[in-house]
Amino acid sequence: MRLRLSQVALTTVAVALLAGSGAFADNKHQGRQHGYEHGYRDGFHHGREDQERHLAFTFDTDDYKHGDRGYDKYMGDRGDYKEGYRTGYQSGYNDGFYSRPGRFGEIYGREDSFEGRRYRDDFVLEGRPGGYPDIAFDDGYRDGVRDGEKDLRNHDKFDPSDHDSYRDADRHFNSSFGDKELYKRYYRDGFLRGYQDGYGRWR
Repeated sequence: MRLRLSQVALTTVAVALLAGSGAFADNKHQGRQHGYEHGYRDGFHHGREDQERHLAFTFDTDDYKHGDRGYDKYMGDRGDYKEGYRTGYQSGYNDGFYSRPGRFGEIYGREDSFEGRRYRDDFVLEGRPGGYPDIAFDDGYRDGVRDGEKDLRNHDKFDPSDHDSYRDADRHFNSSFGDKELYKRYYRDGFLRGYQDGYGRWR
């Protein structure tokens, strides 16, 4: 009987450890994914700017070195975020510098690509001077990418203001984020940038 109980206890511990390792893997992926998304966006625009100004190929900027631009704690581990950011930055810079089409739809266009929305319940909206505004900008950016790609695919004219998401600007809003008007302002800023990237028009 004692042996059987010990076996049950060991099995319970093993299951708990496996579950914990799965959660750890999910959190690690979440941090890297967030970092990759932000890094790709920053790297792509930096690459395009360098190419248009006929500068030498180099992505070794302060943003790349620090690797935490746009980071917030709800995104997961900072180290995982930085790892993903640098990888995304390199990929984006290469695409931008060599005038390849941006892969924004592939990276941002899926409804589930911004993982971990469930981790945002206690997040309070704050402006961060010198960096991307936070969650509102990211929400708007993601929606803008999808709508921009859709308009391009349907041969519709370039018109971000024609979308309800832009006009309402409160999609995904949660009262825990803080001031709604501030959220809407940052959301529209993100939507416009995302729409431009999704449509493939940067000027």
